[in-house]
Amino acid sequence: MNLYFHDVGLKGATADFPKTVFGEVSIDDIAERLPPHLKDEVLTTLTKEFPSGFCNAWGVPSGAKSVIRNLECNDVMLLIKTTGGDGEMPALCHVKGFWREELPVLSSFLWGSNHFPYVFFFKTKEIDLTWTQFKQDVNYLPKFRPSGNVYRVKEDRLSKFDGVDGYVAHLLGGSYAIEVPDYSTVQEPDPDTEYAEGERKVRESYFFTRNPQLVADAKKAFGYVCQACGFDFEKKYGEVGKNYIECHHKNPLSEQSDLTPSTLDDVCMLCSNCHRMIHRTRPAMSLEQLRHILREMQERIDPWSDV
Repeated sequence: MNLYFHDVGLKGATADFPKTVFGEVSIDDIAERLPPHLKDEVLTTLTKEFPSGFCNAWGVPSGAKSVIRNLECNDVMLLIKTTGGDGEMPALCHVKGFWREELPVLSSFLWGSNHFPYVFFFKTKEIDLTWTQFKQDVNYLPKFRPSGNVYRVKEDRLSKFDGVDGYVAHLLGGSYAIEVPDYSTVQEPDPDTEYAEGERKVRESYFFTRNPQLVADAKKAFGYVCQACGFDFEKKYGEVGKNYIECHHKNPLSEQSDLTPSTLDDVCMLCSNCHRMIHRTRPAMSLEQLRHILREMQERIDPWSDV
């Protein structure tokens, strides 16, 4: 048994949890939306696992393939509704059926979008768990942010619970008399934390893919100079920096509906440093807030500066 978690985001959770996580789906309806070569196998398996003829379901984007391909029956997925405040992780999904194949038609039927084709089936267990408590339970650093992605929790992080089985039993038992870890004993940089962060960056580009035309049009409209600090990659690095700039979405894509349209007003161009800094707060600060910080810091360095 392995433990996974998916940071769904408040909008997605509010819209879709009632449909298939806290609401049940007919197995017959599921079977009707499957490719012919899977229909009989899925119908037989789900009917055996869920004699009532109904089950719960959840799906993740194609970009999660590198993680979700390792998911197996009997694994557990925790769903995060929000990481705001203490956060809320209300659902424990004990996987009883999963086929490593994209099911876009089923995704469209369940959630009105074909963007969540890796679908797994379970019976939801409602739990009383916060994101803050979960980070303490698995000894993640307080600053860790999942940013809308899917992760697998390493087994050694659950050793104080005697593994995944013990932690699941703990969650279902509702007891949280767990000693808060002393983060001062965690050395930085922590290799495990660096690995998780690296994986997050790669997967994020798939989870929340921007329309490439929007990015191209934004570069044409705003140019290749940072709109916060004025940094120009070409002037600094020459030919290698030519036509390079990062596109920042002013509203986090993880908190938007999958079909929310974007315009040039929703993006701006930032250098790598400013892009990192603008996301140092949650939610991300506005472009004007970042500009204010830059002006304030410049005035401290040079009080006579007009910058």
